[in-house]
Amino acid sequence: MNILMSGALLAGPLAGFLQCESVEVDGEPNVVFDDVADDVEAFAAADEPAEVPLELLFDDEVPPGRSFGLQELSLKQLGKFVFFDKISSPKNKQGCVSCHDPAAGWTFGVEAINKSQVAAPGAVPGAVGSIKPPSNAYARNMPLQLQCPPFLLPCGGVFWDGRAEGNVAPLVAGATPHVGLEVFKSSATLEGLFAQFLGPVADQALQPFPNPVEQNIGEKEVCNHVAKAPYSLLYKLAWGEKIDCSNAGFLLSFKRIAVALAAFQSSSEVNSFSSKRDIALAAEIKQEGADVAFPLQGLTAQENLGHELFYGKAGCALCHSNTPVFVIEDPNKAGLDPGELYTDAAYHNIGVPRNAKIPGPLGSPGLGARSALPAQLGLHKTPSLRNVDKRPSKSFVKAYTHNGWFKSLEALVHFYNTADVSSDGATAAKFGITRCDPSKPDWTQAEALAANCWPAPEEQGTLAIGFLIGDLDLTVAEEAAIVAYLKTLSDTKTVKPPKLLK
Repeated sequence: MNILMSGALLAGPLAGFLQCESVEVDGEPNVVFDDVADDVEAFAAADEPAEVPLELLFDDEVPPGRSFGLQELSLKQLGKFVFFDKISSPKNKQGCVSCHDPAAGWTFGVEAINKSQVAAPGAVPGAVGSIKPPSNAYARNMPLQLQCPPFLLPCGGVFWDGRAEGNVAPLVAGATPHVGLEVFKSSATLEGLFAQFLGPVADQALQPFPNPVEQNIGEKEVCNHVAKAPYSLLYKLAWGEKIDCSNAGFLLSFKRIAVALAAFQSSSEVNSFSSKRDIALAAEIKQEGADVAFPLQGLTAQENLGHELFYGKAGCALCHSNTPVFVIEDPNKAGLDPGELYTDAAYHNIGVPRNAKIPGPLGSPGLGARSALPAQLGLHKTPSLRNVDKRPSKSFVKAYTHNGWFKSLEALVHFYNTADVSSDGATAAKFGITRCDPSKPDWTQAEALAANCWPAPEEQGTLAIGFLIGDLDLTVAEEAAIVAYLKTLSDTKTVKPPKLLK
């Protein structure tokens, strides 16, 4: 098929690809599989994928063959197939979707794990990550920066510790390898089409495949898998040439697969903006135009109150907003951006208690482990609140914050309201909340709530408690209203695997 390439650039939403969180193998991408018994080049050539009808490669109507849009669509579809395909060693044990279930809000979808160890099991029996998988939807594809307003904290990058920086020259030690312009092979046309998908999300996509506690498969084997897959034609449609898994070409092809994953994560499928809040706001904008304001007719009185508190008294929008500001004069005129992502993409230490059930060493230093700056210990990237309550069933238990200590939105909001148990914490005093007995180091959320106490933070030095959170003076009804508002942020659309993989 001849494809007419165009140099035009399509704008994409600020979204990115986040895989299972764990510690990746240090150094350059893994090439230890070069010496496998099979001759990789002969293997790929001898097993050409059977041709499949184009309509099976695309979810909707197949665009015209000479359409410029076919290249970008093909790249996103390639990323979608790879995302849902369980490419691992042993075979068919783990894929991107294993840690990021669309039905669970693009985070871990196994309730038993969420209730216990939180970290996701890997493809190899007994292998397990060291931290909770974050959501991979609505991520901001911005490179790591060291000082961002309003708090002059680091922002950008992906992973809880920001190690997929998206920068050519790393800013902090331990950054992952960077996917750069080499993927375009000096083609201005390809760069014009796909440069929008480079950045931290593409850098991150390199990591889980060769990680021994995740997919545990070498880059060349990933290349071979895609080359043999029935969807391999999408690679050629996107990049204008057949995938190259030779010793000289597999690493470039692997990086291009990472770009495809980033492209899928930027798509309107992953970032559908289809929540109850989005639908209600769109209807109001259509009706009111520039005069639009909360409360919205499509939300309940409790949900509208939650919005008012979110942008007002509770101050949630200081960290969970695209453009956080210290003072919001009218909360009813805030939060009106249809593209609101509910994260500042910055790093904060909110004083989360230690989760004794999560594997690995005690504590979670986050960005501070990379920077070696004591003031940055415990800093973790602010997640988007979109899909924060999306789950496959009403009773399904999710895990919240980077270490999954919290098991419900109600408990998490209560913590934000009352975490300051110092002598100055008036709200905690009203609720009768004290510091949990430090001689018991493994408090769970259920035990803490039953004892009406909060454990000490896993990483000391939090500046948030007593300043931004912990003494919000919210009533029980106001806490419930914020939870109700957060539940309006779940997308009504759920992405399904491509038909060809079912």
